[in-house]
Parts: sequence; structure tokens; C-alpha cells
Amino acid sequence: DPFALLDTVIHGVAGFSGGVQHILLPLPDDAGALASGLITFKRPLPALKHSDDYAGDICSLEERLKLIEELGLDFAIVVDFNPDFASMKGIDFLNLLVQKFNMKLLAEGIDFRCGYKGATDTQAIKYWSAQSGIKTLFVDPIYYTQADGSVERVSSSYIRQLIKKGYMTTARELLAKSPLT
Repeated sequence: DPFALLDTVIHGVAGFSGGVQHILLPLPDDAGALASGLITFKRPLPALKHSDDYAGDICSLEERLKLIEELGLDFAIVVDFNPDFASMKGIDFLNLLVQKFNMKLLAEGIDFRCGYKGATDTQAIKYWSAQSGIKTLFVDPIYYTQADGSVERVSSSYIRQLIKKGYMTTARELLAKSPLT
């Protein structure tokens, strides 16, 4: 069946709660006819690429899969990030999703990148989309205003930084409620 792929490369609760819900809201009217799902990795990419300074997982794969179900998504594709996958060109990856899984819509954050060394950015995806007829939807990031007035982009990395610094109350707030829900 045709499907919409939402926010690929989700690797933490922050990405789940905020990213997926943030992307679900503006889906086009005809997206309701599509099955919806996402791609996640067995291990978060920062854990694999930057293991020396990686602050740890926010949630396990099992917890992420449970959250997918709770969000009402129809499926998840779990990828084991390996050297073959790491060397794949972004456009080849997108074409694979179309050919093997019948993807009709790709919804992502505006700063999304994929493929070898993240070389395929939103501009390249928009061009690919126009050529392939696959719809795309790119949404703006979610921001959090700190007590001192500074503004931070909410991400799994930011949540990890808060936890590492001991700011558990703020981390819990961002994981449990607005702006992530």
C-alpha cells in the first residue's frame, strides 16, 4: 500500500514527541489515505559517529517502537546502520523507499539531510521530489525559550545536554509537554 514517511532518523524521545507530532499536524488532506510510518535506527547515529562524546540514549529502541504505536503510526522501518548503509547516496535511499515500499510522501524537518555524509539536503530532495512526483513536506524546527531568554532548538542532542548538565526539570518538561506535544 502507498505510504507517507514521517520524520526519518528519529533517535530520541525529543524527536518522537516533538518532531513526529510537529510533522503530523500540517500533513496535506490527502495524506490521510496513506499509511504513515517512520524510519528509526537500532542505535542513534550520534552513538555510532561520535561515540567518544555521546551522552547516552534518551530511550531504547523498544521504547521508541512503543511510542510509534502510541502516536498512531502504522509502521516503523528499523535500520541497522552499517558501512553499506552509511555509503548509500541520499537519492538512492529515497528511490529505494519509493521502489520497495511505495512511498508517496516524505515529511521532514527543514534541516533534514540523508545519504553519505549527509550530502543530500532539502534542496536536493525538493529537486528529486519534482522529478519523481513524490510529495514532500518540510516543517520548521521547534524552539524552547530558556529562563534567561535565550532560545534553543529542541532536539535529542539538546535534551541530552540538559540531562548531562543536571537540568532534569527542564529536560522532563521538554520530553513531557509543550513545545514537544
